[in-house]
Amino acid sequence: MPHRTLRVCLLLLCALAVLAPARRAHAQSDSQLWLEAGVAHDVGRATLAFDQHLRFDDGMSRVGSIMPEPGISLRLKRWLRVGASYRLQYERNRDGVFETRHRFHVFGRARADLGKVRLDYRLQLQEQIRPDDNELYRHGLRNRATLSYRGKPPWTPSAELELHHDLDNGDAIHLDKIWLTVGVERQLGRYDAELYYRAELPQARTTDPTLHILGLGFHADL
Repeated sequence: MPHRTLRVCLLLLCALAVLAPARRAHAQSDSQLWLEAGVAHDVGRATLAFDQHLRFDDGMSRVGSIMPEPGISLRLKRWLRVGASYRLQYERNRDGVFETRHRFHVFGRARADLGKVRLDYRLQLQEQIRPDDNELYRHGLRNRATLSYRGKPPWTPSAELELHHDLDNGDAIHLDKIWLTVGVERQLGRYDAELYYRAELPQARTTDPTLHILGLGFHADL
């Protein structure tokens, strides 16, 4: 893919991330800060990982959720990986009260390298259990496509589109929200750091706020 075409694609997704929330100006919005730190260790074709998520909501002024997440993935082919993880979610509900939730998910991820451009696609099926909520179970399906440019090491810019679908209460599958993300990752030997902006656009419930998210992450391969 020519560099000019890649730049155009990234600019278009950046524009969507900025303009899409503006089209929903009638809805409330919120700014959030998402922090993540993780470690991973390869055991043959398998990778064991642990990530700790800490998120701030309400204009980044209060802790919104604390979520530890162990997981495992397996490399089936050079271009194909499958995995599963469990996330303990201690987070605020719509009334601002902390609740405990449990999320399990399985995924498959494929990638293709086109010169210095990498295209990733991930399909994820997840189940959330909410013991403190009347809506005990929530089923979800997520599709994520990521385009990254790997020609300027140690920097890797990327753009991402993720669709979240609900499979709840026996209803037909429906689009719940959209994530639009642009960011950059820096490789530091066995460590990497990332910075990104994400717009979360609610689709099923128009009263839900549009979220403007600043994300910071740090990961280590042990």
